[in-house]
Amino acid sequence: MEPTGTTPDLRRPAESAVQRWLHRGLGGLAALLLFFMMLLTFVDVVGRYLFNTPVTGGFEMTEVALATLIFAGLPLVTARDEHVTVDLFDRLIPAPVRHLRDAVIAALCGGMLFVLSYHVWLKGDASMRYGDVTAILEIPLGPMVYFMSVMLAATGLVYLWLAREQLRRDR
Repeated sequence: MEPTGTTPDLRRPAESAVQRWLHRGLGGLAALLLFFMMLLTFVDVVGRYLFNTPVTGGFEMTEVALATLIFAGLPLVTARDEHVTVDLFDRLIPAPVRHLRDAVIAALCGGMLFVLSYHVWLKGDASMRYGDVTAILEIPLGPMVYFMSVMLAATGLVYLWLAREQLRRDR
């Protein structure tokens, strides 16, 4: 008899090294950011209502953390294929064609994300050139915009990987 917790999940295929990196690295970052936002909100509320002193720049820190959280989670959600989808016509499309359709859609999404990543990178360049910062704490925005661009490109790579997996499944 195996100890509790060591039984493999038969519904999910084994994770690749890339999936483990995405899950541990970006998932850990997302969890850390979410915890930071929770702690910041708690301290801000306690400070505001008990001591009449909110956290200076708390709103800005929350905005920056939330933007980072969203873009860190994008490759994770994509790798697990957990985006919201509507399957109104799936019953009408034969299974082999569905795999091909899904591969084409994933490849197109990947390509669009690479274009978007390029343009966001240019925005990061402009942000660095102009010295864009937040209003109160003067947090530089350029590095965050570059992070967004990298995460968009990473998500594009994940979509290309998903397209390849769909084509392999078709065989």
